Amino acid sequence: MTSSVLGVPAPATVVGFAHHHASDGAPVWQQIPVQLDQRKVVDFGSAPGSNATAGVTGTVYGTAAIGVTALQYADANTFVGADSDPLIDADDELVFMPADAGDLRQTGDPVEPAGVVPGSGLRVDLTDSLAPRTAGYVYLFRSAGALAPGAGLDYVAYTFSLTSGAYKTTYKRADGPNAETSNVHTNNYDIGFTDRWIEDRWQIHAGTATGVDILDGNKNQFAINYCGRSNATFADAEGAFIANIDGPVRGIRSYVGANSGPLTQRTHLLSRDRERIVTNLRVHAIQAIMDYLDFSAAAIGMTYRSQSVPNGVTIDGTLDAVGTGYTSWEAVTGAQGSVISGSSFQTTINPPGGFLAAVTWFQRDQTTPPEAQCWGDSSFYGAAGPFIVPTGGIPDTDPLATPLTVTVAAA
Repeated sequence: MTSSVLGVPAPATVVGFAHHHASDGAPVWQQIPVQLDQRKVVDFGSAPGSNATAGVTGTVYGTAAIGVTALQYADANTFVGADSDPLIDADDELVFMPADAGDLRQTGDPVEPAGVVPGSGLRVDLTDSLAPRTAGYVYLFRSAGALAPGAGLDYVAYTFSLTSGAYKTTYKRADGPNAETSNVHTNNYDIGFTDRWIEDRWQIHAGTATGVDILDGNKNQFAINYCGRSNATFADAEGAFIANIDGPVRGIRSYVGANSGPLTQRTHLLSRDRERIVTNLRVHAIQAIMDYLDFSAAAIGMTYRSQSVPNGVTIDGTLDAVGTGYTSWEAVTGAQGSVISGSSFQTTINPPGGFLAAVTWFQRDQTTPPEAQCWGDSSFYGAAGPFIVPTGGIPDTDPLATPLTVTVAAA
């Protein structure tokens, strides 16, 4: 967070602008949406003894502190609570869409737009690593009062909806499941969630996409032939939400609880054309972990491509010859739409090279697989994603026992 906006009342006082030149050369200030997401360090607490245990604001689980903390998104609608500092501070996040950036203001152009506090401007320079000679610029100002950060636009609509009712009074933190009908909508896609760890609907609206639901599930398990731990068991056990935030630029969905990893956390950052998922593995030693996408029968006819098969194979329920080596990118394309994905990994496990070398890839296109499916349909359609199987397993990453961590980020 830049010093020019630190200490400013949050969140309605910072506004963004792009600077353009009209076809006749006249300078134009165009307001763009920005979003301020406040964060704070908070203790996790522990899963309550029963679903009847009332929660109290102050920890993730709404229970007594356990001495393990992390920087989290603040949310007054969860037990994490609102940020205790009402001003913008260094751990808050101010976000905008790079595509909204404009040109560089030229000498002689108006120094600032109407409706801002004079002299409060800050220029943010943007560069593209794939095109280093290109640049864009966003200008941040303090609103004089009438301008709102959203600029009258709303790129993302995230609706968190529990079938049981309000989160603080009805959520079963000790023992799930907790059914949802939550939805994320943008002009480019819809995503559906039916429980804390269950993401099972993708509809693409960009371009000429048909909008059919192509996702069976975004799936996690320890091994492809083992259902003792999966998204279904995670959702059926202890858990709590950290934040459910709907803003003009992005939605944020963050939660904890994965069976014997009650502090294992997954955060979805949902923008206009992208879902970024960050998973923090905090659990006792385990043998392995998988994180893969499994498409539905509606994806039949699409083409799966990756670094291993750049020419692609057709998703048709028939096994393909796809290598198990690490791939930096994947793409699934067809009349149904296009999905491009990639994964990155961070760890403090020593030595990290040995752990990262253990990242292999799972890919399966098979209508009738020999393994029982843990949840969703009974088939693999273009299923693919990282499979981490270190020699000797993944060591203890529970912060109550050791500081080791593993982070998996998918975009």
